[in-house]
Amino acid sequence: MNIFIITSKTLAASSFIIGTILFTLQISFRHSHALVYPGIIFIIVAVILNTMSLLGLLIYLFVNPKEKHEIIKACGMVLLNIPIAILYFFIIINIEFPTEF
Repeated sequence: MNIFIITSKTLAASSFIIGTILFTLQISFRHSHALVYPGIIFIIVAVILNTMSLLGLLIYLFVNPKEKHEIIKACGMVLLNIPIAILYFFIIINIEFPTEF
């Protein structure tokens, strides 16, 4: 397995773990806004790095089709972070700004 695939998988897993830690801390300390700015910075950096990783994996897929299955798995790991981040965002928004129906 290529080092680029391993790096992309590690980046995706690290993004998930760090994002989950920030999410858990924000849920634990609801009334504190101390994690808002670090969270926003993390999201910006994670989006940039994961997008670069995904684009690199897609280019590598065309360059080296022999490792197609491993590359697609790595792309899947990177792409799985998107719905998880959206879910975390909506949970935090609903906790911080509850709506009454």
